[in-house]
Amino acid sequence: MKKISKKTTFLLLAIFLFIISTIVIIVFGDTYTIKIDNLQRFKDIENINIKIEDENIIECIGKKVENGILKIKIKSKAEGKTFIAIKTTEDNYGEGRSIYVHKFGIITFNEFMGDSNGSIIIPISFAILLMYALYLMISAYKNNLKTNMYQYKNIAYLGLIIFTLFVLINQIFAVLNYNGLIKTIEGITNMFSFMIFILPIAFIVSILVIISNISLIKKEGFNFRNMLGILLGAFLCMSSFLPEIMYRALYSATWIDIHNQNGIDLYIYNFAESIIYISITYIECVLIGTIIMGIKSAKHIPKYDKDYIVILGCQIKKDGTLTNLLKGRVDRAIEFSKMQKEKTGKDIIFVPSGGQGEDEVISEAQAMKNYLLGQGIKEENILMEDKSKNTFENIKFSNKIIKEKETKEKFKVAFSTTNYHVFRAGSIANEQKIYMEGIGSKTKPYFWINAFIREFIATMYSERKKHILIILGIILFDILMIAITYFNNSI
Repeated sequence: MKKISKKTTFLLLAIFLFIISTIVIIVFGDTYTIKIDNLQRFKDIENINIKIEDENIIECIGKKVENGILKIKIKSKAEGKTFIAIKTTEDNYGEGRSIYVHKFGIITFNEFMGDSNGSIIIPISFAILLMYALYLMISAYKNNLKTNMYQYKNIAYLGLIIFTLFVLINQIFAVLNYNGLIKTIEGITNMFSFMIFILPIAFIVSILVIISNISLIKKEGFNFRNMLGILLGAFLCMSSFLPEIMYRALYSATWIDIHNQNGIDLYIYNFAESIIYISITYIECVLIGTIIMGIKSAKHIPKYDKDYIVILGCQIKKDGTLTNLLKGRVDRAIEFSKMQKEKTGKDIIFVPSGGQGEDEVISEAQAMKNYLLGQGIKEENILMEDKSKNTFENIKFSNKIIKEKETKEKFKVAFSTTNYHVFRAGSIANEQKIYMEGIGSKTKPYFWINAFIREFIATMYSERKKHILIILGIILFDILMIAITYFNNSI
């Protein structure tokens, strides 16, 4: 029997919840209980008069005081709109509300799409659907980690998980504070304005990113790649303030009226504001996912069953010795080999990888080999790769010479690099369909910021179709919610 796909189960659950919600509202929606809690004006229930504007549409079937709340129960009779007034005979004080009766006798209170008996099933169903979507995404993320943790789609999954989790929390609050369908819809369209509350934090983080990148430029020199942090920090700062700038610019504008609750201009403005919030929130969630995945990759310890460990090269000193950055990579590889030997008794072959640059007296591989020999590593346990010029070639050429040497069909390889570089190196290996587990050596914090931003940009580009579809889907959903609100307020 063919297994049902997860997308199909999600669709079937959505259809099932829609059917259940429809049945619940039809079954229970023909009655409604109006609740009034200011009973100081309604001292004597016998002195309360209930006047219905059109008694052919609804009827009052009961009134009582329970736990200090006046409850008036009404039942639908025919489709239409009417008005119910609750008055006292003593001081002629009264309250009035609009009542709508729809098809199947469903009553909505005060608004065309206001509260109705049983309508809370809609936000509950949406919350259930979000929970299941979150479960599917977490399952997919875990399965991908088991297969290969160095995939850009893992970052995409993490970002989407964080984004969906926030939406779910907002939806749970909507259920707990339910006040009608239209209020829930307004809550959904406004939920991304949470950025207002985290704006100070986002602003501080953006400033720190910019400062960190300035420090990197001072240390490493000026180039476009080292400018990424400054550009992203400025973008996040500006985007966070953009809705407020828009509001102030349009507040007194004559060509658009954003103050008329029933006017189309307000809903166009709300849509534009919502799109900004949605896009920035989603981008920030993916950025958080990038940071989490980068740290997770850097802290990951490979299984102690490796036959080889590739040490990724970088710039050496003018005298042919290792820089602190490269020394850290070699020391980390030696540390891993000792841990493996202690745990399993298995030796490992070191593969220092890196060619000779124009300003280098020897190849990076030779410099690393000299250092390894100085640390007591036997020459027969060192296999040099001295032709590569970048990380892509490090992995490609190292894998080639390992295959040429190795007699076994299956062998296991790890790689050692600086902690901020682990995920990127692993993803480059993954692009070549080469699986290696990485370990990372420590380095200066300012390298991390630029690495996170670089991987974030790479993730957005690599998974661009998925990100575009997700954002478009959210935008279409937002358009639908705003259209429903506009339609409700126009009636």
